[in-house]
Amino acid sequence: MIAGEMSKAACFLLLTSCALAANDRGVAEWIIRQGGSVVFEGSVEPVGEFARLPGNTELHVTGVSLVGTLLDPNNLKRLAELTALKELYLPGPMWNPGAGSTLDANDTLKNLAVLTGLEKLHFSLHFLTNINVQDKGIALLAPLTNLREIRLAQTKVKGETLSVFVNLRFLDVSYTPFGDAGMTAISGMTHLSKLYLKDTFVTDEGLKKLRGLKELTELDLHGIRVSDAGLENLAGLTELRKLNLLGASVTDAGLDHLAGLTKLRELNLYRTNVTNAGLERLRRMRDLTALDLRYTRATRGGVDSLNKDLPNCRVVFLDASVKRAAAPAVKGGVAEWVKSLGGKAVMEGSVLREVSLASTAVSDAQLVRLAPAAATLRKLSLEVTEIGDVGLDHIAKLTALTELNLNNTTVSDGGLSRLLNLKQLRRLSLNYSLVRGEGLARLPEGITSLELAGTSFSDDGVKYLARFKDLERLSLAYSEVGDEGMARVRDIPKLAALNLTGTDVGDAGIAHLGALSNLRELSLGYSRLTDKSLASLEGLQDLRLLDLVRTRATDAGLASIAKLKNLTNLTLDYTAVTDKGLVHLAALPNLVELRLDSATVTDAGTAHFKPLANLKLLNLYHTLVTESGIETLKSSLPQCSVVWDRDSSLPNRRGS
Repeated sequence: MIAGEMSKAACFLLLTSCALAANDRGVAEWIIRQGGSVVFEGSVEPVGEFARLPGNTELHVTGVSLVGTLLDPNNLKRLAELTALKELYLPGPMWNPGAGSTLDANDTLKNLAVLTGLEKLHFSLHFLTNINVQDKGIALLAPLTNLREIRLAQTKVKGETLSVFVNLRFLDVSYTPFGDAGMTAISGMTHLSKLYLKDTFVTDEGLKKLRGLKELTELDLHGIRVSDAGLENLAGLTELRKLNLLGASVTDAGLDHLAGLTKLRELNLYRTNVTNAGLERLRRMRDLTALDLRYTRATRGGVDSLNKDLPNCRVVFLDASVKRAAAPAVKGGVAEWVKSLGGKAVMEGSVLREVSLASTAVSDAQLVRLAPAAATLRKLSLEVTEIGDVGLDHIAKLTALTELNLNNTTVSDGGLSRLLNLKQLRRLSLNYSLVRGEGLARLPEGITSLELAGTSFSDDGVKYLARFKDLERLSLAYSEVGDEGMARVRDIPKLAALNLTGTDVGDAGIAHLGALSNLRELSLGYSRLTDKSLASLEGLQDLRLLDLVRTRATDAGLASIAKLKNLTNLTLDYTAVTDKGLVHLAALPNLVELRLDSATVTDAGTAHFKPLANLKLLNLYHTLVTESGIETLKSSLPQCSVVWDRDSSLPNRRGS
């Protein structure tokens, strides 16, 4: 009897298996009719045609692709019968077929909840921006804890419902509203190997959740708001093979956190702020085979140097430098080497005093050639070269330097500390470099002239200027400094020349400058000043030069300027000054140069120039003065060179 019962049970299981297999065949035929394909147990080849269906009855579908079909979401219930299914690829457009679609079929995902053996679930790309799969739909898949891969790119998933999928090895949430809350949800996926977060809302704070994902081998952070601080969270991910940081606000300092990722094979730094100094941090990554440095601040010299240490690494790099012929081998001293590169060397007898390598192809490594002149070289110009922080190691040994020009180089704050021992340094030019300000805290304190034009120097950096007690000349032209910074600039006691051209400084900031009693030169062109600012400068009696080009200075402002009795150079180009305001010029007998390009000056106004006996240059270009007026003016001021053109007053030329 027992044997009979066992026989009945076996028959029941066999019949059930046959029924399930028959169901699989029926579903497979339906999938093919929809335009999809299936994979059967024991095979890896997809079947998308009836003619290729196996003839045997026991078929178990393990893979389904409906990508490219026009599937109705309600038909997902047909897939519930595929109990052996492990891989499922669904078309993205099925969830919102066209622009403006109001379809919300997230509830139909409940039909997949019975497929507890499912290991891979992918939603294909959509021709629209988003796929209307949301967290509420993903929540219905909670029973699918065996999932190893989920592709949710382009969906509307924010990620809070993903925490149940702790066995995931692959997760793609690119182009979704996935954010830091989603990162919290995936922090328990300790076996995750590949994670793609491209163009999501993840921040540095969210990246903290990666620290426990020690098995990560691929990480895509393309386009997210990651900075140097965020990279610190990657330091322990030592199994990483591929890392994409395209477009990140990452600098050389951030790459320090990647030093332990010695298994990296591919690294994308496209459009980051990395320089040659950052490339030095990559030399220990001996397994690196692909590196993207396009649109970074690295130069050809830095790339070539890195390739010497990593010869098997393919570096993608756009070289914008001018191709120059290689310098011939030189056996002579430093001066001969400088000249071989196209530079200039100035000697005092047999002693080298000045070197200019401006606009040459000199590299960081080559600066070691200056070492023999360390005790005698006083002036060095590296303007418009590929020199960066790495090269400053060699410059730091030139202890006799008094003047250093690093304009238009990739020198940054991180490298400035290497100049600390240049105790004789007095003049330092950092125009259009990568300096932002914090590096000034590590410069020698004896500097008397500092230029930071065209940098990202801001009000935050102004506090470091207080270190330079002997600072006499300061250029912040076209920097990011504003009114707030001027409250600290006023405390630089010996400041004699200040250039604020093209900054965001306005009346509130300029009000502080009245305290700079030693000021002799002040450039405020292209700033936000008005006549109110000029009133606050009336006490600067030592002022010799005042530049107000393209400001809102008017005739009323000239009344304040007239109190600056020692002015020798005054620029009022492209201001609203008229004949009426010129009457105040009589109070400035020391004027040597006066510029009024595009001011509303007529022949009547030229009478006010006659008392200016010391005037040597007068610019009346684009004014309304006539040829007759110019002749009269020249006879009154024969020693003065007048810039004027008869046709420059034409309407189509004035103001140009």
